[in-house]
Order: sequence, then C-alpha cells, then structure tokens
Amino acid sequence: MSPSTKAAVNSGNRTIGRIYNGILIVSYAEYPGAFGLSKRIEGIRSILSNNGVPNLVLCPLSTEDLTQQNGIVNLGPAFFGKLRQSTLGRALAIAIFSLMCIPPIIASSIERKLVIQYESLFSAFPAIVAKVLLRQKIIGDEVILMSYDMQPPLRYFIHALDRFLVRMTDHIATSSRTSYAVIREWFPTKSVSLVPNGVVPVEDKHTRVLDMHEAIFVGALSSCENRGAVQNVLSLARILEQKGIRFHTYIVGGPLAFVTQHLNDQMVKQGRVTFTGILSDEALLALYKRTSIGLLPFFTSSSGGQRIKGLEYLAHGLLVISGPHGFGYLPEISSQKQYLQAEDVQGMGELIAKCVSDPTRYSRVAVAGRTFVESRFSWAAVCKPYMDIVRKLLRSSNPAEVK
Repeated sequence: MSPSTKAAVNSGNRTIGRIYNGILIVSYAEYPGAFGLSKRIEGIRSILSNNGVPNLVLCPLSTEDLTQQNGIVNLGPAFFGKLRQSTLGRALAIAIFSLMCIPPIIASSIERKLVIQYESLFSAFPAIVAKVLLRQKIIGDEVILMSYDMQPPLRYFIHALDRFLVRMTDHIATSSRTSYAVIREWFPTKSVSLVPNGVVPVEDKHTRVLDMHEAIFVGALSSCENRGAVQNVLSLARILEQKGIRFHTYIVGGPLAFVTQHLNDQMVKQGRVTFTGILSDEALLALYKRTSIGLLPFFTSSSGGQRIKGLEYLAHGLLVISGPHGFGYLPEISSQKQYLQAEDVQGMGELIAKCVSDPTRYSRVAVAGRTFVESRFSWAAVCKPYMDIVRKLLRSSNPAEVK
C-alpha cells in the first residue's frame, strides 16, 4: 500500500459506526488496485485525510487482505469477478453489491452524521436509498453519463436513469468535461464541479535509464476496454517482432481469469509480453523504475478511465505512447510535447521503433510530461473545489461539530 493510501487509511476510524462527520465512500469496483477508479479514490482519500476528514470505503473484491481496521470494508463475494465477464453478469453483480451496501450504510447513518459519496453512477443506488430514507447528503463522484454509448431503445431508458440519479444527488463531481456541460444544461442550478483526475507526487525521483526496450500497461482486466487494450498490446508485440526490434511489455492487473485465452499467446511464450497479475504498490513502483514507456493502446472511444493511467505514467517519468483515445479528452496535455500519439497499432509500432533508435531525443518528451503533470495535476491542486463542497455538506449535516 502506498504512503498516501496508508495515510488515508490510518486517519479513518476503525469501524463504520465510529465515523463522525466523515465521508463514507461507496465503490462498485475493487479497491485498492492499480487502475483508474481505485487510483482516484486513493487520491481523494489522501486529500480528505490531509484536511482532517475521516473516511471509509465500502467496496467489493479488495485486492489485499484488508478489513475494517484498515478503513476499508470488503463487501464482495468471490463470484463477483466471474459475474462481471458478461454484460448481464455485470448488471447482476452491481445489483447484488447495491443491495449488500444498503444495510451497513443505513446502520452507520442512523446515529451518525455522514456524507455518502458514491464512485460513478454504477455505485449510486445505495447512496440514493440513504438519501431517501435518512435524508443524508450525497456526493456523486466521477459521474460519467451512461447513456452516451447506448443504442435505442435502451438509450432512452438509460438517459432517464442518468437524469434521475443526477437530480437526486446533492453535488456532482466529474472529470468529464462533456458530462459537466450536459449536467449544467440539464440542471442549471445543480451544484456541479469539474474535478480532473490527479496524481500522487512521486517522492523517489530516480534517474531514468535511456533504454526504450521495456514498456508497461496497467489496468483492471475486469474492464472490457482494458481487455481490448491487452489485445492491442499483443498485436503491437507481433509488429515489433516482425520488425526485429527487441521489446518487452508488462501487463499489470487482474484478475487473470479474464484473459486466460491470452496467457498462451505466442508473444507470451516467447517472453515478449508478461502478465504480472495484480501487484503491490511496492512491486509496481519497482516495475515503473525499470521500464521506460507507458502504453495507452486505446484506438476507439472509451469511458476515459485510462487518463489517470497516463497521468501516473507521466508522474513516474515514463514516455507515454497513446492511441487517440488515451489523452484525447484531456486537452491540457499536448501530443508531441508531453506524450506521443499514434492513430493505430501499426503507427504505435513505428513510434516505438523511433524511440528505440533515438532514446535520448524521445526521453525529453517524458521529462516535459513529468514536469507538466507535477505542476498541474497534483491531487491537492485538482481537489480544491471538491474540498469546498465537502466542508459545506459536512457543516449542513452537523454544524455544531464541523468548523
């Protein structure tokens, strides 16, 4: 567990029932973990803790042996992972998780003044129940509207559901400029803030070896978008093999049960690609130190969770090579200045070939990316509007105790 996570955990109370005037975070996705939503929770918890706000996470499938003593309550049965391999199974898993969350949220809220924060609209239902039954204040974090990629007639139902969930939420925080603009249009008086994803400062500023022969991709393999990226990594490995370029990629994340069909791929057998599974923070940090390139092989429209991966790559001094939908919705970061962009897998292979042949030149892009991210995307910087809202909601919940 990283120092920032430990700080957040240690500042939290030991059981749900002992949190006063704090934040109860509800996440349908596993936490902690080396993927987007988990990293966002980690960053937000570090800011809450630094500002003296107790916090606790309700989540399934925690990737470490964590209990209430660590500020985390693991609600997930082991079959969640298998259920989420299909769309229907994923919906069933979220429904089960929502039902499991309601009793502890209600029990903890009856005598305590809490702000309930859900992470993404998939985690909204138990928080909405707490609002309806107990009139608790709720924050919706990382709200990305669900209806964009749907096709009629399902889109109409999901659109109505989006509007209902947003209407019922006291404050919306989102990293999506599109969602921010649409919510503003739907509800002009709604309290909404744009809270981009950030990065935890990297204290160990090691000197990067100018060797562009090793890369890393990090992502939860339960995500279909990340599994598509894995297929692109394997295709990239074959392209580089055909070019005669010595190159190796680590794929970090799990559960590996989602990619069993790829574990015997020829590129894996030849040692060109390695699936590491889920790693501890210490092991991931060691891997960041030995690799030079961070991959974002996303070439089709996606929900945007990969942006935080890219920010973390940059914070660790990696040269980021991305598809058009990696940093595509984060306009502050410029292609060719702070990272490199390819339009397809073939183009990504050509970029890597150039990096291998001239590592000094392309390492300058990595240095520029790291400098930019440290100044613009620290969690302390991006969470300022979020913390203003937290203080306001805590005061409204119990003005006698919160100053």
